[in-house]
Amino acid sequence: MLTIGKVPEGMDSRELNRIKSAPFAIRLLICALLIAASIWLILEFGGILSAIGILSLGLMYAHAVELQHQALHNTAFPNKTLSRVIGFLLGLPMLVSYSDYQYHHFQHHRLLGTSDNREFFNYGYDKLTTLKPLAAHLLMAGHYREVAKFITWSLMGRLRPGVKQDSAVRIRTEYCLMAIFLAAMLSVSLVFKTTIFLKLWALPLLIAIPTHALIELPEHWGKQADTSDVGVNTRTIKATWFGYWFTNGNNYHIEHHWLPSVPNDRLPQLHQLIRSQVEIETYPQFYKKFLLELYQNTFSRPPKVDEIAST
Repeated sequence: MLTIGKVPEGMDSRELNRIKSAPFAIRLLICALLIAASIWLILEFGGILSAIGILSLGLMYAHAVELQHQALHNTAFPNKTLSRVIGFLLGLPMLVSYSDYQYHHFQHHRLLGTSDNREFFNYGYDKLTTLKPLAAHLLMAGHYREVAKFITWSLMGRLRPGVKQDSAVRIRTEYCLMAIFLAAMLSVSLVFKTTIFLKLWALPLLIAIPTHALIELPEHWGKQADTSDVGVNTRTIKATWFGYWFTNGNNYHIEHHWLPSVPNDRLPQLHQLIRSQVEIETYPQFYKKFLLELYQNTFSRPPKVDEIAST
């Protein structure tokens, strides 16, 4: 059993948890350069090159939320204020509040294995058993309903309920900044009759949302939810170098839940310690199993009672 927070014997916990800003800063720079290149393709070209830019920009918006996830764990930079500023900007394109995500994600770690455990993004894995709810899941409909609600509440001066006062104030501030971001884009688009924000935000967002949902789907779907043993509660995926980079190491999700204070660049090191103890899948294996189960649950329905009685 992998106990949350229990460092293996013989390992220096201080060294393991030591934050080295360089690996995250490099990933941040790569993300920024790819975003800039995508915007260049969109604005300078038309046709297929512009479409490639929109696709790439959407993928980078999803990747940015994976970087935000590390920042909110305070394992990206030693300075928490810097982490919040960078983290907020990383989540802004997908309208993901850094402080809201952080508050509820910490609860997700703390309550793992209990009936009170909830995902911040409101995925509803327990309902994701047939093809019908898949569309709502890929659109992250539940999450964006809440975003709209909390933006409205924040503009009215209301705080998010069930959250400590200091965190609730930070959350309200960030949703108000999102409202300013949306209002600025809409105003510029109407006044100058431009489609630039349609190309640089709305269309890439249609790529980013399902991409993010698919990135996080393997983490807990189909796993045993009523145990705190992270070896069976969550899942580690064996990924290529691209998958490891794109998910910012989130494919090592067992390792992350086991020792959440360890920076993401050290998760492969933790993986070497437990790889013989846990079941490991690849992304093709996982999604094949996932889609097969959805198909069987949707189209291989059991016979009704009256059908059984007539035989």
